[in-house]
Amino acid sequence: MWFNYSLIMREDLVPTDPQFWNQLTPIYCDTVRIVGIFLCIASVIGIVLNGSLVYSFIRYKALRTSPNMHVMFISIVGLLASCTILPSTGTSSVYCKWLYKRAGCQLSAVVAFFYGCSSSYLLCVVSLSRCYIIMRPFAANKVTVRKSITISCFAMFIAFIWSMLPVFGWNEYVMEGVRTSCCINWYDRRLSYISFTFFLFFIVYFIPLVILIATNTVTLIGFKQMREKMKRGMHTIFTRKRIEMEQRIVKSIIITTLGFIFTWTPYSVALFISAFRGKYYAMPPLITFICACFAKSSVIWIPLLFIGTSTQFKLRFVNANRLNYRTRSDRVAGKIVHTFALVRNNNSSITIRTLRTVPDKKKHSTIRTNIYSN
Repeated sequence: MWFNYSLIMREDLVPTDPQFWNQLTPIYCDTVRIVGIFLCIASVIGIVLNGSLVYSFIRYKALRTSPNMHVMFISIVGLLASCTILPSTGTSSVYCKWLYKRAGCQLSAVVAFFYGCSSSYLLCVVSLSRCYIIMRPFAANKVTVRKSITISCFAMFIAFIWSMLPVFGWNEYVMEGVRTSCCINWYDRRLSYISFTFFLFFIVYFIPLVILIATNTVTLIGFKQMREKMKRGMHTIFTRKRIEMEQRIVKSIIITTLGFIFTWTPYSVALFISAFRGKYYAMPPLITFICACFAKSSVIWIPLLFIGTSTQFKLRFVNANRLNYRTRSDRVAGKIVHTFALVRNNNSSITIRTLRTVPDKKKHSTIRTNIYSN
């Protein structure tokens, strides 16, 4: 199972030598070429999906809500990754050697590191924001669009700092063992190199994983408690809508957590084990390469997750009718408009108020229904 990297590493070649970047892959070329074709296809799909989301957020103001701001930033970094690291790795794999010299290797590795780190942090921000809104619904108005943008920018800034550390000397970016992609130098046994690999494992994978599991567990527990309270109250349209929303969010939580685990765990474990054991007893280069490609495929499933669980999206594009439905309903003269409001009373009970409004007569009548008490 273990692989001795010293068998495929040429000590006489250094990165400053042009021949260093012309080395063919030590793995069976047809296998690498198949993976490269998959990466090229994934690049096109990622550009279409993430580009569609970014365009939709720009085109439709109704989508630019505070929770969706984090998704928009994930789509932006996903689009960046789909346009850079996937095509470079895919085309190099098709030709069975790295095609973009040292500068391209540095750029590709920086973007890959930045994408992996920022997407992990932004997924954590999405889970934290969702947990806060579910557990404290009356404080949800404090989560504004401006705050969401600020938090997302801060998460991406931290990710950018981490991705630049190897450029400034803490570890370095080199070709992976398969020689068609680039990443950090995980097989060097110097202390600065090993320490950065362990640092990377904890801040980019382990800590975000703990945050995802903890916040999503709290959110699911909050849903369960809320549903039990609703079962003891009167069933209304609001209750049914709430249950439908819960089902979508629960589906999103499960897919997000499992998707993060299945895409990033193999690559993180492979690098961690290889860094711990050194280049003489490391993971085989083909396994590490496939794990890395599997992690990069997250540029596809993250936008698919949002499109599949959002009522505002269809597979083709934005459902403009749904986005404009509320606006048109409020403008129709002579029609009765029903809205629902969740209100906290002085005795700490929570009620739902149904507002029945006739726009042309400017009359309002309120029907109050007690649902449950805290």
